[in-house]
Amino acid sequence: MSSKILDPDSALVLSEILAEPALPVGTAAAGPGGARGAALREAVDHLTSVRTSDVRGRTEDETDAFLRDLAAIDPELADVLRWHVALIAVLEAHGPSRARNAVLGDIARGDVLTLATDVRRWQWREGRAPGEANPIAAVDGEVSVDEYPGLYDYILVSVDGTLVALPTHRDRVEWEPQGGAWSVRLDRVTVHRDELIDLGHHPREAAGWREPIHTARRIDGIR
Repeated sequence: MSSKILDPDSALVLSEILAEPALPVGTAAAGPGGARGAALREAVDHLTSVRTSDVRGRTEDETDAFLRDLAAIDPELADVLRWHVALIAVLEAHGPSRARNAVLGDIARGDVLTLATDVRRWQWREGRAPGEANPIAAVDGEVSVDEYPGLYDYILVSVDGTLVALPTHRDRVEWEPQGGAWSVRLDRVTVHRDELIDLGHHPREAAGWREPIHTARRIDGIR
C-alpha cells in the first residue's frame, strides 16, 4: 500500500538528498553524526518543511504505509521517525494538558520527537521534580536513544509515569555513541513543570500502543 502522507515529489527529493546532501561534506563530516547524520538531518528537515512529519490525525494504516514508503527510500530514515510516529499516537490519545498540547503544537510547527528507550539514571536535584510550588527544577541523569540525538527537537523520557519533554539542544545536554545507540547525559539540566506530561504509565503501556520496528533490519512487516 502506498502512503497518502508521502507524495511522489517528496519521495524523489528525499532520495536525492540522501544520495547527495546539499551540506558541504567537510562540514558535515566534522559534526558528531558525520556526513550521514547531516544527510538524514536534511531529509528530516525536508519532511518537516512540507509538514509530512506531522502525522497527527492519521490512521494506523496511513502511518504504517508512511513508514513503509520511507523504508523503501532509506531504511535508516524510517528508523529516525519510527518513535516520532508512535509517540504522536500516544499524545493524541492522552487527555489534553498544557504540556501535552504544547508538544503537539510544536510538532505542528515541525518539531520531531524520539523516545528515551532506557533511563539509566535520573535524579532531581534537591529530590524534587517541578511542581506548583517550584515550577523549575534541575536534573542529573543519563538516558539512551536509538538514533543520533541531533536529528530531534525533543527526547521524551518516561520517569515514574510522567513523560518529560526534554529539548535535545538544551544547555548541559550532551551525547555520545555507545554500544550501537547514543548515550545522552544531563548535568544540572533545567526542566519546567510545563514540560511534564502526566501520562500515568510508560508509553508502551498506553492503549493501542504498537511497538515500532527497526526498519533498517526488517523493512517489511511494520504493524
